[in-house]
Amino acid sequence: MKTTRRQWLIRATKTTFVGALVAGVGGVLRLGQGRWRIARPRVDEKEEFTFRPPGALPEDDFLARCIHCYLCQDVCPVGCIQMKPDGAADRHTPYVAPRIKGCTLCLKCGEACPTGALQRLARKEDVHMGVAAVDESICVSHLRTGACGACFTACPMRGKAITQGLFNAPYVHPEYCTGCGLCEEVCIVPYRAIRVYPLGTPVAEETEA
Repeated sequence: MKTTRRQWLIRATKTTFVGALVAGVGGVLRLGQGRWRIARPRVDEKEEFTFRPPGALPEDDFLARCIHCYLCQDVCPVGCIQMKPDGAADRHTPYVAPRIKGCTLCLKCGEACPTGALQRLARKEDVHMGVAAVDESICVSHLRTGACGACFTACPMRGKAITQGLFNAPYVHPEYCTGCGLCEEVCIVPYRAIRVYPLGTPVAEETEA
């Protein structure tokens, strides 16, 4: 059947539109992949750190006293305390994974611990689980591609442990940081622009300097 001029124009228009749409989507995907690559490599090679709950004794002493009773996990109101799985050398001992759920510093775990593996703490300022550090190369506020402020808002020591600059850019003050991980939990960047590191790691030492 012979194609009329009108039918040919309709088909050509549809083909051009679909082609432009596909090209546009491809461009977005390539742009997204490029942005994803910019976030690499992380200084810690994307390792995810975990921490003992507030008031934990030094690791050897903690392991010697912990009786795997699960009471700290049971009393945690936000469910941030998890237990190491079977097969781990420290199986059935408590830990906090900030990427999953940060600690709200209620300090109930220390009150529930029957052996003192987790010491009772009277103030949240006495918690030293780790120390947060900001990767300014991927933080949207430091890059000025947005004005986030999520970590500052979540921080229980905001105004002390985390302060803000232009575009809500966060700055960590380690002397006040408890390492609770709430900042890491809420960070909008996939790899987390702000993360909690173990005390004494190079990142923490550089931040403190």
